[in-house]
Amino acid sequence: MAIFKRGKIFWMDAVVNGHRFRESLGTTDARKAPSFERERIIQLQNRAPDPTRKTQTFGSMTIDIAIPAYIEERRAQVSHRMTQYWLEQSRPLSRSTVFKSMSLKKLTPAHIAAYQNERKAAGRSPKTINGEVSVLRQLLKHARLWYRFVDDYKPVPNDRRAVGRALSETEAELLFAIAKTRPDWKYAYTAAILSFYCGMRSCEIKGLQWKDIDFENRLIEINRSKTPAGWRTPSLNETCLGVLRELFDSVASLGANLPNHFVFPWHGREQMIDPTRAMTSWRTAWRSIRKKAGLENIRFHDGRHTAITTLAENGTPDWVIQAQVGHVDPQMMKTYSHIRRKALDEAAAALEPRSSLPATAPLSSRQANAPLIG
Repeated sequence: MAIFKRGKIFWMDAVVNGHRFRESLGTTDARKAPSFERERIIQLQNRAPDPTRKTQTFGSMTIDIAIPAYIEERRAQVSHRMTQYWLEQSRPLSRSTVFKSMSLKKLTPAHIAAYQNERKAAGRSPKTINGEVSVLRQLLKHARLWYRFVDDYKPVPNDRRAVGRALSETEAELLFAIAKTRPDWKYAYTAAILSFYCGMRSCEIKGLQWKDIDFENRLIEINRSKTPAGWRTPSLNETCLGVLRELFDSVASLGANLPNHFVFPWHGREQMIDPTRAMTSWRTAWRSIRKKAGLENIRFHDGRHTAITTLAENGTPDWVIQAQVGHVDPQMMKTYSHIRRKALDEAAAALEPRSSLPATAPLSSRQANAPLIG
């Protein structure tokens, strides 16, 4: 067994279970290298007889090649929605200038830190960045390379303050009255209805296909979300069901209502519509609606905040809220704690006895003078 340097990186050269392992330890620190070598040797000793094949195969792949290969291996073990999530989360990793055409075995903790800084500088949230890196972590674990990163990897702390707000009933009525005045705002109007009255995220709305909507049973299957925790089958109320039926009927003449067609199809120039592609944005229409309603500071995502607030005001339990609108960040749930407290106060008042109870009997002198425990 030996430790040597290639450039500034320490490598190990060891024979374990009859196999020679000559690989990078992923550190430039001479003090850490021996402990990294010992940990790696212990891992190799506890593995199957032929542990080199996986590392050699996946370790030599780049991220954009490793993801499809990994999905193919895991296809029978996970759901289709999980494989779609891996593909979506890996796209920023593949496009990053940090990783370029680098194979997995050449990655170091410094590369992951650089990627985190790159994404944060681009305005991505800590939750988004950590979700993307989690896919890379799975790849590295599959390639038996994550041991190099365990001690140095740190997720991006979520230090963002909640900026969402809930609209009042009057504000929401004004917003939707304006949105309904123009036919070219039809998709923005429908999307906003699903946000405010079903609690859906914009990415969930864009990913909807007609096969995901069960008009008869009033259900909607959400297969694309920010994280797998957002996959769910919420119920549709009359308002949401109505706007979806109206949209379905309006696109029927265009032949854009087949099961695999997107509910919110891609729009090109000269009113060209491609229902096989998802719409990228309704930003222009949404800005115009807000401006005309005098609510320019309202974000589209505030529709989701409004939906959650409405549920909390009605005393809906947390687990029911999450089943309807998907995973809600614990910090976000704290925002609504005062609303839930109102419901609890009302529950306490409801438990108040209708008839006055007899006065509490006074304590005896022996009880009153008894010492307190603790």
